[in-house]
This record gives sequence, C-alpha cells and structure tokens, in this order.
Amino acid sequence: MLQGTFALFHRALCVDFRLTRTHLFRFLFAVLILFCLMIAHSSSRVMGAAGLYLFSQIIYLNFMFILMAGISFFATAITEEKEEQTIGLLLMAGVNPISLLLGKSLPRLVSALILLSIQFPFTLLAITLGGVTFTQVLATYATLGAFLIGLSNLGLVCSVLCSRSRTASTLVLISLFMYFLGPPLLGWCIDGAVSANWVGANSLIVGGTKSFIDLCYESSVLRQLSLILTSGFSESPWGFQFWTNLMAGVLFFLLASLCFNRFALTEVSTDPGRGLVSKKRNRIFSPGRAWMQALAWKDFYFVNGGLGMALIKHVCYGVALFLLCAYITYTSRSYSLQEMGLTVFWTMLIVVLIEISLISSRIFHVEVQWKTLVSTAMLPQSMAQIAYAKVFGSMLAVIPAFFYLIIGGLIGIEEMTQDLGMVLAEPGFWLTCIEVLFFWHLTALLSTFIKWGALPLAFVLMWVGNMVFFFSMSMVAMGGGGGPDVFEAVIILFTLFLSASIVGSHFIINERLTYLASQ
Repeated sequence: MLQGTFALFHRALCVDFRLTRTHLFRFLFAVLILFCLMIAHSSSRVMGAAGLYLFSQIIYLNFMFILMAGISFFATAITEEKEEQTIGLLLMAGVNPISLLLGKSLPRLVSALILLSIQFPFTLLAITLGGVTFTQVLATYATLGAFLIGLSNLGLVCSVLCSRSRTASTLVLISLFMYFLGPPLLGWCIDGAVSANWVGANSLIVGGTKSFIDLCYESSVLRQLSLILTSGFSESPWGFQFWTNLMAGVLFFLLASLCFNRFALTEVSTDPGRGLVSKKRNRIFSPGRAWMQALAWKDFYFVNGGLGMALIKHVCYGVALFLLCAYITYTSRSYSLQEMGLTVFWTMLIVVLIEISLISSRIFHVEVQWKTLVSTAMLPQSMAQIAYAKVFGSMLAVIPAFFYLIIGGLIGIEEMTQDLGMVLAEPGFWLTCIEVLFFWHLTALLSTFIKWGALPLAFVLMWVGNMVFFFSMSMVAMGGGGGPDVFEAVIILFTLFLSASIVGSHFIINERLTYLASQ
C-alpha cells in the first residue's frame, strides 16, 4: 500500500512543483499578505492593535482561499481520473483503493499546508505590531489546519461519489452551505414552530434540536476564528472545533474508502451527458429540430437543460417565492403588496446574478473539456460569431428568473421609482454594474485557462482588486489629497477603465478560443 501511495504522492508533487503557475500563485499570495501589512501599517496611525488587524486580514484571506480550494481543488481529486478513464489502469498497476485515495488527496493537502507555512514570517510581524499573542497565532493555525483537513476529505468523498468534477464541486458547495447556514436556519425554523404553537418549547424535539445546533456552532470554524481573534483570548488551541474537524476528516476518508468500489469504479462516458434532454420527440424534454442558430439551440438544450430545466426552475422559483412571501406575511404585522414586490425583485436579482455567473464559468469550458472546440471551429462562422451564439443560447436559460424579476419590479415599481433618480445619478451605482459585467467576462476568460475553479478564482481576484482600489482611496483621504469631487472623478475613471477592459476581454477570449481550436 505504501509503495503505491508514495509513487502517486511523488509524481503529483513533482508535477505540481514544475508548474510555473503554482509558484506564481504562492508568490501572489505572499504579495497579498504584504499588502495587508501595508494596510495595517497605515491604519496604525489612527487605530490601536494594528497587529491584530493585520493578523485578522491574513486569517480571513486564508479562509477564503481554503474555501476556494475545497470547491475546486480538493473536489476534483478522483473525478479527473474518472473523466480521463485512468482509474482502471491504476488498479491494474497494483495500486489499491486506499493507496489511490491517499496518493491523490495527500499531495493537494500538502500543497495547501505549504501555502499556510509561508505566512509564518508575516505572523511574527503581526505579533511585533501589538494586539496578538503567540497563543492566538497557534490556536488560529490549528483551527485553519483542522478545517483544511476536514474540507479536503469532504472534497475527496464528493469526488468519489460524483462522476463529474462540476457535480462534485456543486456537492461540496451545498455541503459548505449546510455547514455554515444550516444551524441558524434550523434554529430559525424551530423558533417559528414554537412561536406558532406547533411544538412545545420544553418538548424533547425542541431540546434535542437546540442541543444539536449548539454542537454545530461549537464546531464551526467561523465561530472559533471570531472567538480567537478577540482581545484577551487565552483558551486552549486544541478546542472542540479542532477535534471535531479532525474527526470529520477521518470519517470522510473512511467513507470515501467504503464507497470507492461502489462509485469510483463505475465507467464514465467520455461524451457529455444529455441531462434532461429526451431522445423522443413527442415529449416536452425533447430538443426537436435544430434552430437556425444551431449553436444557440445546442447550448440551450444540451448545456443548460432546455425547456425541461426551464420549466423546473419556473416552478421551483415560484414555489420558493410564494413560501418566502407567505412566511414574511405570517411573521410580520404589516406587509404590503409593494413590499412583497420588492422582496421578489431583490431575491430574483440575486438568483439572476448567480445563474449568469455559473453560466459564464462553463459556457466555453464545456467546449474545452469535451474537446469539441476543434470541430466547432470548422463551421463556416468566425470564432466571435460562435461565441456570441453560445452566449445567446445560454442566456435563454435565465428567462424563468428574469420573468419573476420583472414581475417583482412591476409590483414594487412605485417604491422603486422614489429613489431611482438619486441612485442612477451616483457614480458608485454604475461602478457596481460595470464590476458585475467585468466579473462575468473575467470568469469566462479564466475558464479557458484552468480546468476547474474559474468562478471562485475570479471572485477572489475581484475581491483583491476592490480591496486595493478602496485602500488607495482611503490613503488619499487620510492624506487630505481630495474631496468628494476627486473621489467621484476617480470612480468615474475606474469605471471607464473597467468598461475598456470588458471590451478588450472580448478580443482576448476570441484569441484564446482560436488558439485552443488550433491545437
């Protein structure tokens, strides 16, 4: 077992260390920490405990990268072997399932731990700036390390259970959603049931549920980090969260080992799946005959689910909005029709932003993944026409969300028009809109360069860019170098720069797709 594990471990580390982007990523991470140090140094003039502020920035930056790694990096450990159909070859070479799981997961975990280890000098600087003790440093890295181990093995389980990398990443995302938001949502439901007299406040169900919620809170990494980063922390670094996250990592690895023969050895087709698209023409799920815009037809049906998925989303959105409005009406004393429209509008606006973000991460990636870009480029159309046709077909899948968005806007139009003129006159509003558009283009561009994780990587890059921008603005403000007019001018210039970058991204994506099609 050890021989096969060490062989896979050695190969994965060698490949990882020879890649230029690996060292660039670690260098970028060190630069970000150095930037946090600059922020802490500039803030030390107007605030105390600058070391604690610097340390908090570093830790939450680590937390964001760990989440990104869990969704994209750890969740593809086994699925990439499934998609390349190499698991059978590895087993024929004498590598048993335990060695395969260890050999695929350990190198990724070690790479993430190395990324944590390069921060130690900066952590010492945070201690010297004041506000941070060595106990806090040790407890924080123990918390992040335990969470990293648990998350890596969670990604390993999802990678074993799922046949596609995208499905595994989605399952990890859902699991993280339940881990962070499940306890408060469950407590919210229990409180609502008690207030409605559906169950007794002292019943066994309520008591057991609240005890379970308390245990979930105590094992939460966010709660532990917020507790550690408060002044005067003196508890043990090896608390309840540390041991529960470690135990969860061990249990997840055992679960992956038990499920390996059942799920990982299943043959995965090298062709993209049909999803909800039916082969029979007499059903609503059938794509029928191709449209005049064949590429738009193909992306609408075979990438985004077609009419079947649109109908399912239409029904699910309607039921979810009805339940949300019904609950707010039941729990609030006054809830007018205008407020109901605003609730529907803002809820569906968030849904639209999420849907388009997901579409932008896979619109070109599916062509690269299934190696269909070469044959698509042979059509008597330019690469730009092909790309815009794919965009048109994918945007048709957002019609159900747009339908409820428009309905909510029409219902609450009186409330919205009161402040609409003031909002449209603000440069910050147009900067936000342009940043969203730039984020979608950046995600689509990154999806042509990396296998998985274009969406979280684009999110992190946008977060870093905004942090740099607002830090520069705050430095100008503290230096007394400008007033409101100067700030508005800078925002307008930055908006124009992002607009030009959006236009330039069209040409860059076109060149990138042309290059990929020529390979």
